[in-house]
Amino acid sequence: MRVLSEETKNAIAEYNIEYQKRHGISPSFRNIMHALNLNSLATVQRYVKQLEAEGLIERTNIGNIAPLPKLWGGETVTVPLIGQIACGEPCLEVENIEESFSLPCSIFGNSEMFMLRASGESMIDAGINPGDLLVIRRQEEANDGDIVVALVNGENTLKRIYKGNGEVRLHPENKTMKDIVVKSCEIQGVLVSCIKMY
Repeated sequence: MRVLSEETKNAIAEYNIEYQKRHGISPSFRNIMHALNLNSLATVQRYVKQLEAEGLIERTNIGNIAPLPKLWGGETVTVPLIGQIACGEPCLEVENIEESFSLPCSIFGNSEMFMLRASGESMIDAGINPGDLLVIRRQEEANDGDIVVALVNGENTLKRIYKGNGEVRLHPENKTMKDIVVKSCEIQGVLVSCIKMY
């Protein structure tokens, strides 16, 4: 097994602290890899595990670096940002998490959640614009009128859901677009909040 460099390990620990002070969130493995010119995400992961073993950092239940306790302002939940709503099911592997955010439980609750960037204009009449950050509660059921992440024909889409007459209607909040009507679809989560990006 390759011996870990003490210098690199200390550099990662320092980078984590400085990044969190500057951005208010913990760095992703990809952030660390690029900032310190490391060879791979696997290399970063080895160092992060060693730092955790030495008690210099903590990791969340999904494996990424936890925010520093002194930056917390009450009870929080760590939520990964896993990209845009795109083809296929969102993947929660550490390598695919762009970054993670600590969100206050008092506002967002403490359920299992993930975040996506809004893409396209199908929900603009609901105030959801391209680039906004969507906080999604992971669940497989939804009530009529909920805004959901649904998997249809291998593609994820964000729509308002209605069920009845043996079919599912996915309604875009955009007057220029038509409903998507299917026999069934897989619900991956329900929208909790939209964080506006200006």
